[in-house]
Amino acid sequence: MPDIAFDLRYLRYAILAAEQGSFRRAAEILSVSQSTVSRRIQILERRVGILLFDRHRSGARATMAGERFLREAAVGAKHLNQAVDTIAQSKRGSIGLLRIGLMACLANGFLGELLAAYHRRFPAIEVIFEEATSQINASALLDGRLDVAFMPGDPQLPGCRAERLWDETIFLAVPTSHQTASLDAVSWEDVSHETFLVKADATRPEIEDYLRRHLGVSGLSPKISVQHIGCENLLSIVALGFGITLSTNSIVGIAYPGVRFVPIAGGKERFSFSAVWSATNLNPALKFLIDMSIERRMKAKR
Repeated sequence: MPDIAFDLRYLRYAILAAEQGSFRRAAEILSVSQSTVSRRIQILERRVGILLFDRHRSGARATMAGERFLREAAVGAKHLNQAVDTIAQSKRGSIGLLRIGLMACLANGFLGELLAAYHRRFPAIEVIFEEATSQINASALLDGRLDVAFMPGDPQLPGCRAERLWDETIFLAVPTSHQTASLDAVSWEDVSHETFLVKADATRPEIEDYLRRHLGVSGLSPKISVQHIGCENLLSIVALGFGITLSTNSIVGIAYPGVRFVPIAGGKERFSFSAVWSATNLNPALKFLIDMSIERRMKAKR
């Protein structure tokens, strides 16, 4: 069986010589000596076990067997070159696949702007988004189903790295008919008897703890209603009057019919979000995204 990796180094010489009908003209095009072309074609002939060319004083012409071999070999060489080029582009991050786990809203703010900029820079990289809870995203990272997940807080997952990227201000989402909807800011006392709608995901304990810290000052326990729905539907039932909910500035500015986003008076607390990825993930597309994330975070701090 011929050594394909070895033979491909000489195949180009033979294909060009057949096209030109001359070892000399092939050598001129390749900027090598005629003896180099002749010697490498002889090596190729020995490797494949057939005579590829009839040599004569006026030049060289491919034999019938040689013509058939070179025609088929040229097709294979083209596909191999394409495959090698594809691998090279993948290593450079020019093409590839990136799987991203989401919890944060993409509508506004840091994450949406980051991903838009990434897609503009690397349009040939296919990006697959998966929206899930923190717990599901963490599991997907650990078993390799996700390359990176954007999660709240500072997650500490075994074998993973985390980079805090941005913070979001907390707002209250209330129905437009609510008594606080027309206020410039709302105090916790204003909403102490309200029902707070909370999504049933892995951030639920953090949100419930946040509510207890602020509402517990007045000796009240927050009235919490856990909903097994996503962000869009949660805001829809806020509009319908089932309760109010916490929101962040990545959603503020989007028109949700029947909902008003009101700042919390004197509220300085914010939710932070981090990028989390496996320390052993060598996907070049991931490296470019993490580098861009850190670069944009540093610019935002200036």
